[in-house]
Amino acid sequence: MQTAGLLEELDAIRRRTAALLESVPEGDGFTWQPHDGRGWSVGQCLEHLNHMNRLYFGAVRAALSRASRAAAPVTAPIRSTWFGRKFAALMEPGTRKMRAPKPAAPLAIRSRAEVVGDFLRGLNEIEAALKDAATIDLNRPTFASPFFKLSRVRAGTGLRILLAHMRRHLHQAEQVIAMHRVR
Repeated sequence: MQTAGLLEELDAIRRRTAALLESVPEGDGFTWQPHDGRGWSVGQCLEHLNHMNRLYFGAVRAALSRASRAAAPVTAPIRSTWFGRKFAALMEPGTRKMRAPKPAAPLAIRSRAEVVGDFLRGLNEIEAALKDAATIDLNRPTFASPFFKLSRVRAGTGLRILLAHMRRHLHQAEQVIAMHRVR
């Protein structure tokens, strides 16, 4: 199934999130910002993912809702364009720093319970959509990128980008926790 690998990646993200949240130091650990307040806190990393997941996954979900379905689960591999592969790779942890688009920059931080609850609900929505999309060829439906309006993105590529982006900011949050411990 095309969605099997994506579901495995999502499950790894869920486990990584649980470990991250268990390791957040008591007190100000969720809201502490490194670099004299110029860096993002753990909460801001998750809030940014909440914004991006709503915006970007909303576009993917809309494309999936319009897609035709096969009679059986699709097994063809997800194929991305050259640009799609490069952009997904750029979203992975350890690549160059990029400035978040204005609509996705975390502003005020809400309570830990609200931020974490929204993030976990978002993971559940993505999981449900992936399970529902088993009979959709993820190479076929496309959507306009929320950030590059002239660019069309294949649904499978969009999902890869979304998961890579989550890994990127979970890694960032892990780094913040490590910095908080040594301050």
